[in-house]
Amino acid sequence: MAAAKVEVKLKWEPIVPLGPELAFHTGCIIKNCLYLHGGITSQGSTHPSGKLHRLNLSQQIWEVVHTSGSPTLSHHACIALNDRYVLLIGGWNGKARTGTLYAYDTAANVWLCPEQSGFPHDAGLSSHTANRLGDGSIMILGREGSRRTQRRTGNAYLLKGSVEKGFTFSEYSRSTTSRSGHTTHILGSKLYIIGGRDDNLLEFQNGFSDGSIGPASSLKTLKTLSKELRPMSKLPCGRRHHVSMCGPDIIFVHGGETFDGRSREPVGEMFYVKLKPEITFYKLGDCQVKRAGHFCFTDGEYVYIHGGITGKTSVCGDMLKLVV
Repeated sequence: MAAAKVEVKLKWEPIVPLGPELAFHTGCIIKNCLYLHGGITSQGSTHPSGKLHRLNLSQQIWEVVHTSGSPTLSHHACIALNDRYVLLIGGWNGKARTGTLYAYDTAANVWLCPEQSGFPHDAGLSSHTANRLGDGSIMILGREGSRRTQRRTGNAYLLKGSVEKGFTFSEYSRSTTSRSGHTTHILGSKLYIIGGRDDNLLEFQNGFSDGSIGPASSLKTLKTLSKELRPMSKLPCGRRHHVSMCGPDIIFVHGGETFDGRSREPVGEMFYVKLKPEITFYKLGDCQVKRAGHFCFTDGEYVYIHGGITGKTSVCGDMLKLVV
């Protein structure tokens, strides 16, 4: 007898409908405040924003942090340090890709330019990712090459140091495939890399330890559905500028731009990857929230997204929560 079709009820619930309209921005949570930096305010813009926005997650009120020295950046990465610093890594500054570091001190309300060394002087980063490791260092993975050309390599870097004493880049490996607009997560001892190219959708490497906030606990419900849903017979196509979030032994993926030619607009496709006992993909359907270049974060329980591009030209400013 064929298995009954299981209806998966997922919806994106508006939390803060009106916020800064941004895409290809980045951010982090520090002391119950969400900080969002940079990005673009219109589709196709090459002039990134230099604004820093703050949202008190309890009061749900947006405000612009008015402090001089904020860099203009998009397609950059961000790490929260010591529950105090918003560390920005690389990105597009309006003229070139850069490997420069900036730090916003939330306690002193000041922008800092930490000392740095080890990064190639003629290179830059954009649409890359950054993950905090268990030893305190930061793994940076993604596009690297000439500041102005579109050359892509598979370089990965380790960033070690502190805001106070400075940072040092060291090249980690050239074994990863070239990617741009991908997402990365560390679960167990594995670094998982999703998307960012038209093939090889999922890649993983061993030997890592996670130093982040941990998985979104609400996603554990998806893991139980694997007993009732049929695995995908054909893997999803390659994509970029999507978002993903890890749960207990799973990774949830939403949206992005696909490489299969189906649409030139962002998609609303959702699926998840069960990682144990073997890697298995499950389709969760297509939703009306179609986004690319949006920002995804978790408070340790729920998954949230903010902004991104929808349709051909619209840049969004809403914040939504994934309800399972």
